[in-house]
Amino acid sequence: MKIVRTLETIETDSPMHPIRRVVVIERNDGFYCYAQQYYFRSEYEGEFISEGWHTIAFDGIYETPEMAEIEGRASFAGCYGVEY
Repeated sequence: MKIVRTLETIETDSPMHPIRRVVVIERNDGFYCYAQQYYFRSEYEGEFISEGWHTIAFDGIYETPEMAEIEGRASFAGCYGVEY
């Protein structure tokens, strides 16, 4: 699986990990899906440990990356009540 499209980052009202985005992924079978990701930054006692994007879950099976993007945007908008 590989990310073929990364959509814009949105700051949500989620109390944990408010910075989120959707990515479109090409599956190993040649179809596509989308996944939501959140940005994290880990620190321990003020010392930086790591940061990056964590993928929450993959969803859907689509023939084209465009269809996966449309569905990913709609799902994200529905979850957070934002235009995406």
